[in-house]
Amino acid sequence: MIAANYTAHLYCDCDECTGKQWGSPDFAEYVGNSWAQCVKEARADGWRVSADRVRCFAPGHKISRNKS
Repeated sequence: MIAANYTAHLYCDCDECTGKQWGSPDFAEYVGNSWAQCVKEARADGWRVSADRVRCFAPGHKISRNKS
């Protein structure tokens, strides 16, 4: 028997969370059968996840856009 799953650990990338000297950014963990299932659940909880899977923002946190 093989049991497999996917776990996504999300850490908020907003300016407030990434600038903390003490504590840690807001965090969430989702478990599913695929990346898509984990992200679907995270988005249903209010998380914003970028399409390129690089950045995410906790519910109610300001989305920061880097100007490169």
